[in-house]
Amino acid sequence: MSGSVLALALAIPLATPAHAGPPSYGSNGVFNVTTNPRPGWTTASIEPGRYRVDQAPSMFPYQSAPGFWYRCHSFPCSPSYPGNVIASGGAIRDVPTFVDILPSDVAVALNNVTLTVAN
Repeated sequence: MSGSVLALALAIPLATPAHAGPPSYGSNGVFNVTTNPRPGWTTASIEPGRYRVDQAPSMFPYQSAPGFWYRCHSFPCSPSYPGNVIASGGAIRDVPTFVDILPSDVAVALNNVTLTVAN
């Protein structure tokens, strides 16, 4: 290798690997819990675990509608089917809240919230 080619090769910085953040889900939709698959009801899945609940972002000066999550033992997973809802909760703007999705859950419905895996 000639001196100029070697100098050029040494001048190229080495790329550092990118570190992705924890997985997030939302801000609207129904997710099948992976431990209880129900084909045909959803196009996305979520792992059981502990998640931070955040209000869906909005553009200044507006605020998005209040957000809610629903854990369900069956489909349809919606507040319109209260017999299927195990638990529900709201996202509180600027306050960290959490939800535990259990392996026995079948689905999680999100309305104006984002769930992020809690570390």
